Amino acid sequence: MSTSFDKAWSKLQQPLHLLLGVGLAAGLAIATGPSPAQGVVAEADEAADSNFLWQIETPTNTVYLLGSVHFLNEDSYPLPAALETAFQEAENLVLEADVGPGTEADIAVLLLDKALPEPGEALTEVLSSESYALAAQQTEDLGLSIQMFEQFEPWFLAISLTSLQLIALGFSPEYGIDQYFYSQAQASEKPILFLETVEQQFDLFEQLSIEEQRLFTEQTLAEMDLFEDSFNDIVGAWETGDSDRMADILLTGFEAYPEMQRIFLSDRNRDWANQILPWLESDEDYLIVVGTLHLVGPDSVLELLAAEGYEAEQL
Repeated sequence: MSTSFDKAWSKLQQPLHLLLGVGLAAGLAIATGPSPAQGVVAEADEAADSNFLWQIETPTNTVYLLGSVHFLNEDSYPLPAALETAFQEAENLVLEADVGPGTEADIAVLLLDKALPEPGEALTEVLSSESYALAAQQTEDLGLSIQMFEQFEPWFLAISLTSLQLIALGFSPEYGIDQYFYSQAQASEKPILFLETVEQQFDLFEQLSIEEQRLFTEQTLAEMDLFEDSFNDIVGAWETGDSDRMADILLTGFEAYPEMQRIFLSDRNRDWANQILPWLESDEDYLIVVGTLHLVGPDSVLELLAAEGYEAEQL
């Protein structure tokens, strides 16, 4: 690789291992634009007694399910006491995948392989000339060059731009909820389990048609100016435990992408619920931390567990 590519690539190293989670959720939130229900945020502030945390109590144990925002800032801490208590009481921490410190290099190699296009699927061959020009301007605004993305599939550009824009706005993976509890678990030698591998996460993109990638990427590019308001809305809904608002923000974006909803949400939620069921019969407590997107709306992990007789209480 060229020296210019290496320099640009190094800028992506910090957020690289969280590109999937935040890129998909935030990217779709951008694509929807701000919700027309502008009064909802004020209403949520009046009912800010809940957290994005649920518990399921069984005769033998307690399982907590916490929605994570992967990028936050220092102002988000200290966390609410209920979240810290859930961590202290749980004998086991469960995360989506192993994205802890020290995994960046391996994930970078894996991502470079997964994002390489088949013939005819490179960025320059897929985007319209207008969208390519817009992408060039937006990457330049973020201190990068569009050339570093030309040799990859379009989805890599979309999730990279959303993640880098978050950093430009002052948010960091260092303050993400999953990263925080990962570090806490390591420090206290608490066992950490994972629902899937990072390779499985990147393999999800291989299930997308090139047309789905194009539409998703071009819409993300077209509405990047709405990013700050959309993400602040996500954080606000998380801080107030407003799951209805979170569903409005994030799930609306999937209406135009039903196949993406199946791939990234529905199928994974079912797989995760099946993994969680045996833990509900354990004599140890668990704190399960997954993206907020997986705990809202129909077919969420919470809904699937409720269908099996395990009702969750929001804390």
